Formats: sequence, C-alpha cells, structure tokens
Amino acid sequence: MKRQTQDILLRDKGEFTKFQILLEVMRHQPHVKQKDISDTIGITIQAISKYFKKLNKEGLLEAGSERADYRLTPKGKATLREELKKLDSYVKSIKNELKIDHAWIAIATLPVKTGEQVGLITKGGIFYTVPVNDTNVESTGIATNDANSGEDIGLKDLKGKIKLKQGKILIIKLPSIRKGGSRTADIPKIKQLIEEFKPDRIGVMGAVGRAIINKLELKPDIEFGISHSAVIAASRGLNVLVFIVGRMVNKMIQEIDTQNMRSANDIAYEVKDAKIIE
Repeated sequence: MKRQTQDILLRDKGEFTKFQILLEVMRHQPHVKQKDISDTIGITIQAISKYFKKLNKEGLLEAGSERADYRLTPKGKATLREELKKLDSYVKSIKNELKIDHAWIAIATLPVKTGEQVGLITKGGIFYTVPVNDTNVESTGIATNDANSGEDIGLKDLKGKIKLKQGKILIIKLPSIRKGGSRTADIPKIKQLIEEFKPDRIGVMGAVGRAIINKLELKPDIEFGISHSAVIAASRGLNVLVFIVGRMVNKMIQEIDTQNMRSANDIAYEVKDAKIIE
C-alpha cells in the first residue's frame, strides 16, 4: 500500500530534515546562516551544506549574490505550504481520533445556557450563535458557558461544515517621498481599484499612506501589525486593501508568505502600482 505523504515526511528522516531546513529558511530569509540552522535542528553544518546544495538542485532554494543570502523559490514555497497543510490535516485527524476538544468562540445573538445546542453562522468574518432552527444555520454546537446576547460564548462538539471562504489582499504600492509621495499618486486609479476590489477592511502603513487616506476621505481599519492582521482578516473571508510605500512591499509580501506558512493558509494577494505614469 502506498504511504501517504505526511507519513513519508514523518518516517523518512531525510525528508523531514529537508522540511525543517525549508521552514527555517522561510522564517529567516534572506539573511540565513547555515550555522544557525545547524544549531536549531541539531545536525552538523557540513550536513546542512549538503542539504542546501540538494535543495538548490531541486529548485526549492536559491542563493543571492551576497554571503548568507538565501531564499525559497516559488516552487520551494509551494512545497513547504503543501507539506504544512498535510501535517495540519494529520494532526487534526489524530485529535479527532483522540477526541481532543476544540473550543470555537462566537458571539451570542440571544441568551444561551451551558449545555444548550445552538446554531452557528458567520458574518463579516465573525462567528455568531443563532437558534438551531434558523434557516441560515451552517453548523450546530454545544455551549460551554452561559452567555447573554452580545457576549462571547464557547462551543464544542460542532456538527456540520462552516462555510468560511478565504478573502484576498490587495496591496496598493505608493511612491516614496523621494518620488513625490502622495503628490505623484494616481488618485483616480486608486479610487477605481477600491471600487472594483470592494474591500471589507482598509490598512495603511506610513505617512504617505495616511496622506492618501486623507485625500480619499477614508478611515483605516488597520494601522499596526498590518501583515498579520491582513492575513487573519482574509482567512476569515474578508477582502483587505493595504496602502504601503514601494520599498516596504517586498517585506510585507514576505511576512504574508510567512504567516501563510505558519497558519497553513493560502491567502491570495496582488500588488498594484499607484504612481502616476509619466
């Protein structure tokens, strides 16, 4: 019988070591020291060097022009993301077999007593409890505590499937102050992008972004921890638009990729340049 991929990863020491190295590179790229990875996963630096050469040959890892400059290739990112998903699925299956409870948190829309069965729906990326006979019920669960309307409530023994689709992230790349800042941003184009994307949340990073927000007479929903917040919001089905200066775009993309890896998500994102074309 053919073994499942997650079994191969867990049973084959070489495959698991490759997985660990890819994960460590993702966490620390582009400044990756082989000695640090050696210390972290507990094998010699000579062995790490051999793995780096193998991963490079397989098209999963690439080296930059400077020393200790390594990063995952698109293929490497896809491979790591897929392995993380399979491991997450494996862990969930084990939890189900061992009957390890997972508490879901929701907002009550009516008074609920401990042990009462309630319906569960999603709205704006938030879980809400409703009567079990509500026509919009996506799943049902058992309340783990008393709650009045508007209060938080824990749920267990969920039955049914929550219809939670993933949202997207649109990054609007703004010109830096050296390139004119908000004065050289294509405001009509930005307005069109907003109308087409229809964001549920808007994030802004830096003074140029704030100036653009002021010109558009918008109020940002996210001002700090934008990369992490955007991924969390998108994983709850919300579309997030972010204003960010050009030089920070690559850093944010890297952080989004890292958050995707850590949470086994696959949040899609797109970058649009908002500088006026001369």
